[in-house]
Amino acid sequence: MSILNWVKSKWAILALIIALTTTVGAQPSAPTDTTIAGRSYALLEAGELMELLSTAKGHSRLVLQQTAVKGRLSSLAANLDTVRAALELVDVLFLDEVLLAEVVFLGPVIFSRTTFAADLSLAEARFLQSFALRECEIRQKTNLRDARFTATADFTQSHLAAAFSCAGAHFSDATFARLRCEGGAYFEDVLFTGQVDFSDARFAGVASFKTARWRAPVSFAGARFLDRSFFWQAQFDAADFSSARFAGETSFKQAAFAQRATFANITFAHSAHFEQARFDAGAVFDGSIFAKEAVFTSVHSSNDLLLNALFRVSLDLRHLVTPSLDLRPSVAMPDSLLGPKAQLLLQNARFQRLFSTWDHLRGHLAQPPEQANYDLDRVYAGLRHQFLLSGMAVDARGCYMESLDRRRHYLPWTSIERYALIAFDLSSRYGTDLGRLALVALAWVALFALLYRWLLIDDGRLPLAECLLFSLHTFFIVGAASVRPQGKVRFLVLFQALSGWLFWSLCTAVLLSFLLR
Repeated sequence: MSILNWVKSKWAILALIIALTTTVGAQPSAPTDTTIAGRSYALLEAGELMELLSTAKGHSRLVLQQTAVKGRLSSLAANLDTVRAALELVDVLFLDEVLLAEVVFLGPVIFSRTTFAADLSLAEARFLQSFALRECEIRQKTNLRDARFTATADFTQSHLAAAFSCAGAHFSDATFARLRCEGGAYFEDVLFTGQVDFSDARFAGVASFKTARWRAPVSFAGARFLDRSFFWQAQFDAADFSSARFAGETSFKQAAFAQRATFANITFAHSAHFEQARFDAGAVFDGSIFAKEAVFTSVHSSNDLLLNALFRVSLDLRHLVTPSLDLRPSVAMPDSLLGPKAQLLLQNARFQRLFSTWDHLRGHLAQPPEQANYDLDRVYAGLRHQFLLSGMAVDARGCYMESLDRRRHYLPWTSIERYALIAFDLSSRYGTDLGRLALVALAWVALFALLYRWLLIDDGRLPLAECLLFSLHTFFIVGAASVRPQGKVRFLVLFQALSGWLFWSLCTAVLLSFLLR
């Protein structure tokens, strides 16, 4: 019986080799040699598979299905530098690490529903035709450093349980849709020359795209970044991050976007940094939510910058340069732009046109902590100028009044200017309410008329009409009158006369404020 089993085993291996070296037609069913996790696999030694890869001729096709490969597969150990045949591996289980570094693959390479129980390394490999790693699972590290993908590369719906490194790799058209990276994903200094799709990808660890370059459109629509994500100095063509989710700190510091960038309906759960980013065709943040700090300092946009989002903590636009700045609420969130305690930093921001209303900005202008004594007058003046250019006189007036309220609040109690601003506010709301000014003047005159009547001027009680006439004369003219005050009443008259001069000063200030507007 043992001899019979030995013969059957040899025939099984021979049948498997014939199946692997077939070039056309369907693959014969492979014999079942082992059961792993409840599934049956044909068992193949790594050395035998390496021999097939080494001896396969051009235009041939190596097909492997429902097979478990046992042993370490190493191109360096086997001195393998070129694979000429097309590879198609479906439902294959590699029990040990696969190291095919520095190998040139002349034909298409397809891994489908393949499981790598250990590391997979394709570092510095070159793929001259299409490459696919679809619906695969890699339980240890994946290394594609400095690999070259001349044709399409497809990583759709694969699950990478550990770190995934593509640093320095070159891709043409590439698809990473629904890719799941449980460890860190490192795409640093990667070059993408064709269209790239990261839609609905999931990055559970750190996602680093530092200095990555996209020469064609890329989509991160619906992607999930559960940890920190970095796009420092990345270069984009057209980029779409619509409906993505950033759970950790996000940074696009010094990133450059050659075409329009779309960041619509995104949730930034942590701080988002866009310092010194450049948008050559503008950017859209409509409907997005910034739960922490949103930093856009020194951003340069050559087209419209639409920040129609919800900012719950702060929006830092210092040194921003853009032709137009849109700070109106999103259509999806009509009552939201800046949270109740959110701060808006606009120091040295330059824009030719502002789309917003004062109701959305009122009470949110602030100075950075490191510049606690920064004078906000220039910021208020710039906003007021923008409102006036847009024909929004009421908004300009509100901005003007808040600027003086804030200035008065920060002046010391010993400052004469503080009391002048208080009087200016009480009398005419900083020169914006002429009706209030007239009512205050008339009330002041009536009050002093009652005082004169009560104090019995000239040792006798004067008629109220006479007291009103004397009060008007004293307040507006300060000259000779029919009543001659005596005793302590003279000090009261002197005080009213001085208040009259102050009234004329207020009238001059009101007139100047109207002329300046």
